[in-house]
Amino acid sequence: MWAGADFRSNGLDAHAGSALLPVPLIGTIGVEAGVGTRYGVSGLSEVRAGGTLRDLNLPFTKTDAYFGGGLSYHLAASANTGLGVYLEGGLRGPLLGPLGWRAGLKTDTKSGLSAGAGLEVRF
Repeated sequence: MWAGADFRSNGLDAHAGSALLPVPLIGTIGVEAGVGTRYGVSGLSEVRAGGTLRDLNLPFTKTDAYFGGGLSYHLAASANTGLGVYLEGGLRGPLLGPLGWRAGLKTDTKSGLSAGAGLEVRF
């Protein structure tokens, strides 16, 4: 399991997920859900759920990659309400014990492209 929070170019984001199936030599398939807020908008503006492929080891580094995608729902507080599709990807690395850093890009059919960086803890 994991949970984290990111500062994004368009707002704040929180996510949590769980591993479902390790795939030898590739990574881990899991599910993830998240919520987001947009700068200048009070309250939640996005709720999402999807699948992820994580722990894609980058040889000779302590860094791994992740990719994910799924459905998002944008609430009335955001400019574009309704159902959307999102894709995301990025890099993760260790900091201290189970705490690590995370940086990536996310695109959504409703909110567009955003970049972010934050912290993630693995359980």
